[in-house]
Amino acid sequence: MSVTQSIERYQQILEEEVPRLGKQLGAVKRKRKGGLDLVTLVATIIFGFWQVPDARLDTLAQIAARRQVLVTASAICQRFSQELAEVLLAVLQRLVQVEVRSPAVEIGWLKQFAAVVAEDSSTVSLPESLIGWWRGCGAVGRTSAAAVKLFVRWDVLTGQVHGPRLSDARTKDHRSPFSVNELLPGSLYLADLGFFGLKRLYDLARGWGTGAGNKRFFVTRWQPTTRLYTRSGHLLQMEGLLPQQVGQVREIGVILGKQWPQALRLILVRVPEEVAEQRRERIRQTAADHGRQPSERLLLLACWTIVLTNLPAKRADFCQVLVLLRLRWQIERLFRLWKQDGLIDEWRGKKPMRILCEFYGKLCAMVIQSALLQEGCWLDPLRSMVKAACALRHEVNRLMLAFYEGTVSQTVASIVCSLRAGCRIDRRAAHPSTAQLLLDGLDWQLDLLLT
Repeated sequence: MSVTQSIERYQQILEEEVPRLGKQLGAVKRKRKGGLDLVTLVATIIFGFWQVPDARLDTLAQIAARRQVLVTASAICQRFSQELAEVLLAVLQRLVQVEVRSPAVEIGWLKQFAAVVAEDSSTVSLPESLIGWWRGCGAVGRTSAAAVKLFVRWDVLTGQVHGPRLSDARTKDHRSPFSVNELLPGSLYLADLGFFGLKRLYDLARGWGTGAGNKRFFVTRWQPTTRLYTRSGHLLQMEGLLPQQVGQVREIGVILGKQWPQALRLILVRVPEEVAEQRRERIRQTAADHGRQPSERLLLLACWTIVLTNLPAKRADFCQVLVLLRLRWQIERLFRLWKQDGLIDEWRGKKPMRILCEFYGKLCAMVIQSALLQEGCWLDPLRSMVKAACALRHEVNRLMLAFYEGTVSQTVASIVCSLRAGCRIDRRAAHPSTAQLLLDGLDWQLDLLLT
């Protein structure tokens, strides 16, 4: 399904399926003649908070008027209900099921993979009154009794976003609602240590058959509590393997685990002291957030980048593996875009149902936004998602009217053209971006990869 076809499918969900969902979920009590119907209300919430993330009710009333519906801010406020929240959640679940296909970005050595998928999660805290909807990790200290976790997979070759899939915040990352079997054969998987698990990595790498093309690959940091063994079965002591000079690299073959053993490459690189200190600060902050002290061993190991991968050396040398490790951070930028620009974790109101409706509406907007960004600027490796998202917010009014008037294909074509102009990042000599490292054939010194 092309991006234009996907947007037309989004239109069908918002304009045609919402009334049926409303009846099923009890959001339509009676037919309103000339008033604020459910379709207009849902569109107002999604497109209104997309265009103005901190919109007031008066602003939403003005946006509803674009669909020839005159309504007061008070009338909109009264419509925020549990039934409306259930409708918006159902709409979100349908939007994320739409598959958006587009060509892969032109980066030569990444073409060997069927997909390069980064997975991560992000948590949004909610008022404690919403604990019946989404359960957090507690009710004391810095934890929240009500919180929701968003799981997302992002193919950095095509720009396709899978998800978000929602779960209680207490769900561990390695229990992600995404299955490893959803990954294509021949794909590369990137995730942080929260998704690290011996059985999970074993299932991921096992593939769908015996052929070399069916194998799936991963690059991950080493979990310090995980044991590594030599090919002959002897336990490895990590402290005896660590290189001591900054920039020094050591690579050896190891066996990960005993119950689900895998033969992997272990890559160890000593990083500069300033990088190590930044890591220690993050480790201390994370430990403090959970009310504990980090171990001395964990703080010591911050001086090294320690990577495990099942990628053969002929597919990626150690420099390329380090670049792939940096590539995983791109999904962090996606969450930052949703939170800092889309404000999915902020709201003006205090009533629980209003907050929940706004949260679901903003997530729906981010799903549609991702599809347009995928078509508009993804084929440019030096794209700026922040600039593109800002440009897209100026076009939201046109897109909302296109959904209403049925002129989606022409409007999308026009919007895509505007996204392809000026939405780029500048090249940097001192601190090259990940896109530069991927494009320039890795003609960079190793110290640039360690910053």
